[in-house]
Amino acid sequence: MRFLVQTFFKYFFLPIIWLNYRIRRTGVGFVPREGGVLLLSNHVSYLDSFILYLSSPRPVRFVVLESYTKVKAIGWFLRLFGAIPIRPERAKEAISRTVDALEQGDVVCLFPEGGLTRLGVLIEFKKGFELIVRKSGAPVVPVYMDGLFNSIFSFERGRYFKKKPNGTKCPLQVAFGRPIPPEEAKVERVREAVMEQSVEAFGLRRELRQPLEKQLIRALKKGRRKSFLVEHGKKGPRNWSRAYTLGLSVAVARRWMNQPPDDSDRIGILLPPGPMSVAVNFGLFLAGKTPVNLPFSMDQQATEEVARSIAPLGIKTVITSRAFMPHLMDFWCGDEGVFIDLNSMMSASTVTILERWRAIWEPAAMTIWRLDLNRRSLDREAVGMIPRPGEAPVILRSEQLQRNAMQVAAAHFFQRDEILFSEESLSSPEGMMLGCWTPALHRGKVISRSLALRDSFEALEHSILSEEVTLVAGRGSWYEQIKEPLSIRSLRYGIVYGAVNHWQVKDWEETLDLPLARAWSWKGRIVTMSRPDPDNPDKPHHAYQRGRDPMSIGRILPGIAMKREGEQVFFRFAPIGEQEMDGKWVEGPFEVSEDPDGLLFLRDVDPR
Repeated sequence: MRFLVQTFFKYFFLPIIWLNYRIRRTGVGFVPREGGVLLLSNHVSYLDSFILYLSSPRPVRFVVLESYTKVKAIGWFLRLFGAIPIRPERAKEAISRTVDALEQGDVVCLFPEGGLTRLGVLIEFKKGFELIVRKSGAPVVPVYMDGLFNSIFSFERGRYFKKKPNGTKCPLQVAFGRPIPPEEAKVERVREAVMEQSVEAFGLRRELRQPLEKQLIRALKKGRRKSFLVEHGKKGPRNWSRAYTLGLSVAVARRWMNQPPDDSDRIGILLPPGPMSVAVNFGLFLAGKTPVNLPFSMDQQATEEVARSIAPLGIKTVITSRAFMPHLMDFWCGDEGVFIDLNSMMSASTVTILERWRAIWEPAAMTIWRLDLNRRSLDREAVGMIPRPGEAPVILRSEQLQRNAMQVAAAHFFQRDEILFSEESLSSPEGMMLGCWTPALHRGKVISRSLALRDSFEALEHSILSEEVTLVAGRGSWYEQIKEPLSIRSLRYGIVYGAVNHWQVKDWEETLDLPLARAWSWKGRIVTMSRPDPDNPDKPHHAYQRGRDPMSIGRILPGIAMKREGEQVFFRFAPIGEQEMDGKWVEGPFEVSEDPDGLLFLRDVDPR
């Protein structure tokens, strides 16, 4: 009878799961065809056992806490397919049963994190599997499942099960790694291997196979009447819907494509952060150009350093505002460059008005066809940034830009429909990803103040309160300006960019009456983030999980790998085999230490 039930499940129930989750796999051939094998995987949701059983080329037995077999949603499945229940107080018995299964030639899966992650990223790996591997002599195959944090079976949105699905489908990606010999299967080595598979799994995402231009237009067309960019000024808020932003961006793109003021591919943007800066970036990108965002400053020395930084890029045109041009008289060393007034680009015209209307009513496919976006390359330059005056410019390709914007949202550091207050310049990776691209692709909303109100606490408090902001973000210099608490119910927490002193973070938390997390960027991308500790559900098998540490820059984002060799660290941002430097290990800029929870700490870095 048991055999009949298993057969029915395999051939009738599992295909339904496969179709609904559209699983993509890589590295399946790394699982040995015979003999005992220990699969070690990340643990994200109550659905993990189903997904791994479907993805593995061989039947899998799972080692799980006995309490999981009593969960109605998955207990029947675990018992049906021979799960090995364990109890922490009887660890020796659990190890013995697992070793017996491996010696009998079974494929056994164990979740070394010891429980479900409620943070969406890898947490501490327990050492229990080391003894199992040593006694059984079985090889270890690292596995990573990507996309499961979007399911209702994960702790996304702070609870399991009781929530509306994010969509009718939840595409998943599963990556199996090369077998690790038993003598090398230590906690640090296995954790690094699982992290490497996160890069491979993330690279299977379908969105990364389509031009980012098409993804942008489709994203802004969804919920097109919803607010996207809001700037609070002296005359009240300017509220730009997603359709309005798209209409202006397409109008800029068409003007530049039909009557280009400059034939070069790279165009400088020298504007304060805000809706106009976002629309110009999108417009130039849709036109096939590379917008290079320059740090906005009124300081003459800083402006001269920016001019020197862009000299190697061959930029001949910079878009700015007429009001700032008197401060830029000595920007160009000779007659090789020109400024374009922003107002002349954004002035009302027949084209602009028509594009605003089309953004609301025209199908996305028509807009894509009119701009000839189907033939755009995934490897073309997409955006440039000079984070601070005097620093070397960073150029991101289209696939790199899209990948990082998705990574920030993959573990829901930026949630769908997030309302973010950010005044960070788009010349920085944090401003570019959190203040521009991630909200655009994931239905978010960005709030800011006009340049004239940047020093007004009343304007800050009013904008956060009236827009029901859920997340504030900025550098240490931004938090230092706030001298009063932000006691606003809608706020969940704040994010601090860059390297700062942990005592400063604690002081700002006390002043703002708000928990603060950290984020760190490198090579034009956000690499690590943290968040407040997640709520602990009233379940005995859900242990406490640490979300942040004032001294830590956070945890590695999904789809990024890190390994250590002595005191030095190396990062990898894309799957091996892709024709780009990202597919190789790149030496990190600083010495980095990591605690057992996976939180990273920079050494000997002065806060900026």
